[in-house]
Amino acid sequence: MRKAILGALIIGSYAIASAQELYNGHYKIRYVKTFSYSGTVSNPTGETGIIKGKVIYIGNKKLKNKRKLITKDKEVCGKGYKIDQVYVISSKGEVKNAVIFIKDVSFKKEKEKKILTQKACEFNPRVIPISAGSKLQIVNEDPVKHEATGVQDFETIFKFAQPKKGLKDEVVLKKPGVVEITCSIHGWMKAWAVVTPNPYYAVSKEDGTFEIRNVPVGKYTLKLWHEGFGEMEKKVEIKPGKVANVVFELR
Repeated sequence: MRKAILGALIIGSYAIASAQELYNGHYKIRYVKTFSYSGTVSNPTGETGIIKGKVIYIGNKKLKNKRKLITKDKEVCGKGYKIDQVYVISSKGEVKNAVIFIKDVSFKKEKEKKILTQKACEFNPRVIPISAGSKLQIVNEDPVKHEATGVQDFETIFKFAQPKKGLKDEVVLKKPGVVEITCSIHGWMKAWAVVTPNPYYAVSKEDGTFEIRNVPVGKYTLKLWHEGFGEMEKKVEIKPGKVANVVFELR
């Protein structure tokens, strides 16, 4: 029944879907489809450049993170509320946790392994970029049971029950796109794995800055994804040994 309801919400075809939103316990869940890319790029000369940039919020709306009530395992998770850190923005408007990557091509490179921990009933990091075909390891560092569930393209692609501290599970994330990760037991827990079509990505720091090194020369589309602001694209040209400066202004 649940699949039928979700399927009925799909309207049209998307390169990356607009978020379809449903309510599930504590969270308004955003089911996001996969990223598309057009092909591969070779770099016969071996020449590269660097992308440096910053992500800034310039809108007038006062953004507020919601509080999520802690309902169980309070001896580990704490008492009261957890703050849902959708927007981490400095007093200067500098935006943390935006993922920036080259959108329209795939590159061959050795696969990665990233680690997502569950500690004090929170996922860390909140946003984790990873290139397609790489392994994501999920670790329970709490002395209580967690059940990490990943949803991509309207499908559950993994569900790991980890009943005690120290348990680890791994999954290969094959499709470029956004994987929403929640805990089926602790409804306030959330993380995002942003699966990119290539290893040329970065996530913005607390001061909004990001840097992508060793990018093959060429002209590309640079995509930004943020869980609250959505998506934005900019064109960028990489010249040998040069720095391409980019500023994303979010509203």
